[in-house]
Amino acid sequence: MNTHTVSQPFTVLIVDDQPIVGESVRRLLSVVPEARVEVCMRAVDALAMACALRPAVILQDINMPDGDGLDLLERYRWESALAESSIVVLSAEEHAATKAEAFARGADDYLVKLPPAQEFVARVLHHADAALAKRERSQAFRSLERVERDLARRNTLLDQANAQLAASNRDLVVDADTQRERLDRIAQLSSELARVQDLDILLGRILSEAVLLAGSRAGVVFLVEDGRLHAAEIVGATEIRSRELALDASTIAGEVAISADIIRLGSDACALAGRSAPPIGTEQALGFQASSALVVPIIRAGDRALGCIALIDGFSRPSSSAGHDAQTRRSTDGFDESDERLVAHFASLAAVAIERAQLVRSMILRMIAMAELRDPTETAGHVGRVADLSIMIYDRWCEAHGVSSVSSMRTRDSLRIGALLHDVGKVGISDAILKKPGKLDDAEFAEMKKHTIVGAELFAGIRTDFDECAAEVALCHHERWDGKGYPRGLAGDAIPLFARIVAVADVFDALSSKRVYKEAWPREKIAVVFVEEAGTHFDPELAALLVANQLEAEALRARRPD
Repeated sequence: MNTHTVSQPFTVLIVDDQPIVGESVRRLLSVVPEARVEVCMRAVDALAMACALRPAVILQDINMPDGDGLDLLERYRWESALAESSIVVLSAEEHAATKAEAFARGADDYLVKLPPAQEFVARVLHHADAALAKRERSQAFRSLERVERDLARRNTLLDQANAQLAASNRDLVVDADTQRERLDRIAQLSSELARVQDLDILLGRILSEAVLLAGSRAGVVFLVEDGRLHAAEIVGATEIRSRELALDASTIAGEVAISADIIRLGSDACALAGRSAPPIGTEQALGFQASSALVVPIIRAGDRALGCIALIDGFSRPSSSAGHDAQTRRSTDGFDESDERLVAHFASLAAVAIERAQLVRSMILRMIAMAELRDPTETAGHVGRVADLSIMIYDRWCEAHGVSSVSSMRTRDSLRIGALLHDVGKVGISDAILKKPGKLDDAEFAEMKKHTIVGAELFAGIRTDFDECAAEVALCHHERWDGKGYPRGLAGDAIPLFARIVAVADVFDALSSKRVYKEAWPREKIAVVFVEEAGTHFDPELAALLVANQLEAEALRARRPD
């Protein structure tokens, strides 16, 4: 029985003036159901026919009555439609000079016709697999280029909106010193938020700043996702029982997200919420009933709300001398009109940053989806967990090295995106290797290692804030502390910090996950691996941080099941 790796239909074009050759090839390839064989008996028709068919493999005779087969080899290579096709010379000539000229003009292989059946079929399948892999990689690059162009266009529009908002920010005048301080903070936040690319990190920053600006006890950022309202970020929760709301007027948050109107509730209105009036929508996310509330829409271009910011229980605002001590109740009605204006203004700035981050997230998810199609183990759940774990390890590293949260904010953003895309280079590896059920042989493993280089190359021409980090992580996350990793054999601190962090997070998630070929490892066994491999496979400091915070790491994993 013939065995082969090609799993999708492909075309083989035979260019030969002898009918017997075409029939012989048809007979030999009849054992490959995926192969479609076409024959061209005239050299003058070959180029047009090849461009129309875009075959995976062209079998070319070099001596034809109406044309020179060697010239055809060169002409094939000039055609963009045939850039991924494998070209194999099929000739009776065995002269070394003829073979050398064929390769110089673009041939991938040279067969003296016809070789033994098993060898012939194996060679055709090899070249078909190579052509299909090149075609898939080219498609992945073209898709990425389209996403990049779309992102650049949308970013231009967002930059224009940001400039308009910055102009309105300068025109906004307040009298009180406290109000001026708050506006100064908003102006500063406008530029800071514009630099954050990761959506999760951005939402956390937006909510924490909104809580400080309004002097509130707690808050929730809701985003519209798939026709529902999702509590994307929560501050001050005592017990989170649900993150989902219907996108309708059954809650105050839902009504604000639909109408794009601001709703402010005092103590009397909050006492009725959930009883004779609709609930605010924060009750299950925060775990307690509000005594005052301010719900402000996050409005994007076109006056459509991306979601809303719900702030709960207003306290006295901090003055310049009081710092951020907001433990004294402001009034029974909580928030006032100045809070409403300032939070609404801040939310308009946040909308620009959120839409920008959503565009980046969309591009990342498309890239992850491409990798997931090629490698079923590379799921969105896995890469999301690796990103969460990487941020946790980095935060502990920053604490140990005295790095402030302000200094680490931008780098956390780049690390998270780099971790999400650490294995995206697998789009350039063939299905035969990615989906092989058994262990890879040496040649296959050598090919698999190239996903690190392909991943880094994907970011070589992109000009975003995170491309350098993503390229570093993609290239170096399989390097080892002892220098025995790949692709460059880096050792110790020569390996970029973020790549060392992602290596720890990636292995931890893999060991902790159940797969069709294994059960999830128990906590104790995983800890032993990181203790024993510290200083060989892993950065010893990072391995120790992972083991010391293993319970937190497990809690993070539980938030993103497969």
